[in-house]
Amino acid sequence: MKTRVKKLQKLLKDKKLNAFLVSARNNVRYLCGFTGTNGKLFVTPAGHVLITDARYFETARKCGVPYYDQSKGLKGVMRRYKVIGFEAENMTVARLKKYKKLVPGVKFRPITGLVESLRLIKDKSEMKIIKEAVKIACKSLEELVKKIKPGVTEDELEWELLKIGRKNGAEGFSFPPIITFGKDTADIHHQKGEGRLKRGEMVLIDFGLVYQGYITDMTRCFFQRKMTEFEQKIYTVVLKANQTAIKAIKVGMKFSDLDKIARRVIEKTGFGKYFTHALGHGTGLEVHEAPIVSEKSKERIKPGMVFTVEPGIYVPGKGGVRIEDMVYIKPNGKTEVLTDYNRSMREL
Repeated sequence: MKTRVKKLQKLLKDKKLNAFLVSARNNVRYLCGFTGTNGKLFVTPAGHVLITDARYFETARKCGVPYYDQSKGLKGVMRRYKVIGFEAENMTVARLKKYKKLVPGVKFRPITGLVESLRLIKDKSEMKIIKEAVKIACKSLEELVKKIKPGVTEDELEWELLKIGRKNGAEGFSFPPIITFGKDTADIHHQKGEGRLKRGEMVLIDFGLVYQGYITDMTRCFFQRKMTEFEQKIYTVVLKANQTAIKAIKVGMKFSDLDKIARRVIEKTGFGKYFTHALGHGTGLEVHEAPIVSEKSKERIKPGMVFTVEPGIYVPGKGGVRIEDMVYIKPNGKTEVLTDYNRSMREL
């Protein structure tokens, strides 16, 4: 944790900031390990202090982070600094006005993506947690497969998956899972319904679990009988797009080019208009974080990044397929597929 704070302090010097107020909960957690609901980390080039209330003093002590009682007022913390940066996405107009009134001589500068630029590259301790989280997710999905039977509802499978995940060590879901049957698989962000799984319908499961704060994200499809010609065709195309993109990953490559590689595979088969979302996104303390893996992305692939590759085809009235994997760019530049779970045309 201290190394992460030091990296941020270096960025403060580069941006000529006297201090920086970190208020986004996941950024605070990333920097000092604090998981309470009320905590802001005030960082200067020479030190840092957690601003919180008495409910979390013991939590702060356990994290080993110095803390300041916010009931004493923030004037004493802020007035010594001429320029204080703050996280633009996580500051309300009302709060900023309050700070400016509190210390009228201080200039507040909005900053975007400062801590997130550090979170973009995962360190060894993060990867140890992420890999364990993925193991839990893959094990949990395999156990859930045994529960997929005609007559089961989406809600019942969701509860089973939550129970299994918790039993295996997860804290819970990282986002409401998407569990769809039959033609509803064409609905990319399907909202849970009351329908029951009919005999012969395909099943799509897009889910993630949380382990020690870190998130997984994976999608797989299952079939109760021999696949129809249509299902087999779109599954084959999506799997090829997934595998072609993963094999093409190279350090220095633009994410926009990676998106195009997968998209081209699907477009050549005539299904291009049915691939309606970006190829992927970063994962870590949040289910969607940098980098963005899309046609419009300006970022390039770097060692230490973790992101998803999730091409899909969704044909209204017929059905859809998505195959989503998490990949890690190792320090040596090689790609490691973290979600190493069966991608074959699996019949239950």
